[in-house]
Amino acid sequence: MPRLAKPLTELQISKARAKAKPYALADGNGLYLMVSTAGLKTWVVRYRLPGSATATPATIGRYPAMTLAEARVCAVQAKRDAAQGKGTAGTRKAQQVAAQAETGEQEAEAAASAEAERATFRAVSGRWLAERRPGWAAETYRKARLVVDSYLVPKLGDADMRTLETKDVRPVLVEMAAKTPQLARKARQYVGSIVDHAINEGLRPDESALRLARSLPTFRSGHMPAVTDDEGKLGKVMRAIDAHGNRVVRAALTLAALTVMRSGVVASARWSEIDLVAGEWKIPGKEPDGSNRMKTGQDYSTSLPAQALEVLREMHARSAGEEYVFPPQARQNTPHLSRDALSKALRDMGFQGEHTTHGFRASLRTLGRERLGVDVDVLEAQLAHAPKDEVEAAYARVKFKEQRRVVMQAWADYLDKVKGGNVVEFKRKA
Repeated sequence: MPRLAKPLTELQISKARAKAKPYALADGNGLYLMVSTAGLKTWVVRYRLPGSATATPATIGRYPAMTLAEARVCAVQAKRDAAQGKGTAGTRKAQQVAAQAETGEQEAEAAASAEAERATFRAVSGRWLAERRPGWAAETYRKARLVVDSYLVPKLGDADMRTLETKDVRPVLVEMAAKTPQLARKARQYVGSIVDHAINEGLRPDESALRLARSLPTFRSGHMPAVTDDEGKLGKVMRAIDAHGNRVVRAALTLAALTVMRSGVVASARWSEIDLVAGEWKIPGKEPDGSNRMKTGQDYSTSLPAQALEVLREMHARSAGEEYVFPPQARQNTPHLSRDALSKALRDMGFQGEHTTHGFRASLRTLGRERLGVDVDVLEAQLAHAPKDEVEAAYARVKFKEQRRVVMQAWADYLDKVKGGNVVEFKRKA
């Protein structure tokens, strides 16, 4: 005897999910449920007309519009009609309608799936990064990419930006704050901007910005650690750099201290930018790919004091003919020295939380004013801070060029003195 199908239950039917291929769930008496690859559930009954050698399938309804009990009643009626020589009315049409409905549902599901993927945090943050990249310095983009890819996407990547709420983001930021407070603040800033991007794309209503201002625990202000009031400590930093065992890292740290350029700019310095004869470093505002090299995106030049030229001549003997002044070190994937190698060197030398490579800029800003009596406008021009307008920018480049040359040599001499343990007498600008 043929094996009888075990009757289906409503629970079995409701739990049936789409698979790679269509499949059938038999209920018995010729009735079964077809489940398509799109998850569409259709009731089918097989009946045999008198004199026919084969069974004919007929679509009788869709689940859940037609319940299991109703499908069983329809199946019994189809069998009775067949015994009287009558096919189930509308069988061919029902099959066509079902096929068309399945195709339409598949297309609708595909469109909905594509839209859902486009609305994920992963996709929106990727578009946000791509849009921002042309206006960012390479280091700014690198940091944003690090935070998004390493911290935010692993936790929020599949989140739907159309329904993302503050409560979804806050635990991620709090977890980051416990380990990396500085990056947590950046992450909060980036999430807010990514949400704004989603609003601009029409994925969220205009009034749906997240409330992240108080989402992080209170901690100390995030200024880069820098020595600005202790000449003895600054001298200790300079002596430690002088004694560093890696020649390339030592030279790059020294150039960063002497020119107070940002660490990413120093680490990626090119020989084509440096004029050892004129003693000048001309830095293009943009990288060849159009991204910012300088934070402002504007071309910039700084004079090179005698001490910086000495360091560069030493490196020239090592990397002449190469594109970059400072070659990459072991296990570095960049074509030049990694900026992180400079920060790591200072941490390893015992200055974590006290001084960073970027901190030399704050040292010049404070000590240059208080110890060397440098005019604040000259200091701002040397630090390449963005002027308020184009007229002021042009004015600063022209008016302060020679003054900045004098200041940078005075700064290099000052660093030599504190390195030797000599306290510099306070000078007040008249």
